[in-house]
Amino acid sequence: MTKHLHLFFKFKGEVNTSDCIINTIREHKTVLEEKNRLIWGQFSNGTGRVSNTNRERITNQVNAGIGSFAFFLMNNRKERELFVGKINRLYDKKEITATSPLKEFIPAYYSETVGTSAEKISVFVDMSTLVKINSKLVNEIIVESTGEKVLNVTNPRSIFLTNISESLRDLIIEILRNPEANYQYQVEQENVGSVIIEDIPKNVPSKSKGEGSGAYKRDFKTAKNAIVLANYKCEIDLNHEYFISKVTKRNYVEAHHLIPMGFQDDFQKSIDVEANIISLCAYCHKKLHHAEYKVIEPLIKKLYDARINRLNNCGITINKSELLNYYK
Repeated sequence: MTKHLHLFFKFKGEVNTSDCIINTIREHKTVLEEKNRLIWGQFSNGTGRVSNTNRERITNQVNAGIGSFAFFLMNNRKERELFVGKINRLYDKKEITATSPLKEFIPAYYSETVGTSAEKISVFVDMSTLVKINSKLVNEIIVESTGEKVLNVTNPRSIFLTNISESLRDLIIEILRNPEANYQYQVEQENVGSVIIEDIPKNVPSKSKGEGSGAYKRDFKTAKNAIVLANYKCEIDLNHEYFISKVTKRNYVEAHHLIPMGFQDDFQKSIDVEANIISLCAYCHKKLHHAEYKVIEPLIKKLYDARINRLNNCGITINKSELLNYYK
């Protein structure tokens, strides 16, 4: 275990307001996508907060360039979901005033109470990232003061001071700094059973306002649908079965956009569709991205012939020469 301090929060997946039921994660992610910044206010039953000493300790870690993370665990009908964000700064309760411009980075369903007598926040976490990770990784998070797995703690507290394993730290650092690694990781986490795909034109996706700003958003479930449809096989060579994924328990494959997403502007309809997503083993995926053109040319031709009818059904018109030019 690393000895650096991280925060662990338990939260409710849904919050009842006077008007409606709020999806906690959706509201926070919306702020992050729109503002490229999020301040998460952690509600507490009064038994937990982050002391000045520990806030200073995390601040010192952040200033020293040490990755300091906040974990968010949601229990939803016996199904756990685990999220993580990199801490940029912490604010104590009442530290953000009622007139503070920081409130625009707090979800609207509780931002109005911040800085008022109605505020029930114990700590605010300022982040520019929030991603979902495998919920089983919660077993690699321990309470610093006791060494006990945080999941085994049965008291009603919602805020914990924790340490994490080196492998978990390394995974988080990798998916936060590498958008492609995060994309493949998130696709693998998607739980998709059997699928029936209807190839139809879809509207162009919106662009990301976060890290990698200007890039078109890719839908994780769409990519996983394509992989399931391919039965977790490498579509360049069906015999390519190098190892079994510990997540899916199936042959490990990755999602590859035949027409790269970087060329979405060349098309009037979305190219983030199952018809344009190829299931590939890691070896073939690396080959398409890094091999000499003479090596990948016959592979692209093969994939084009296999997909052109489906692409046309999605309103995507492209000839073989145009596709090959994207790989030169």
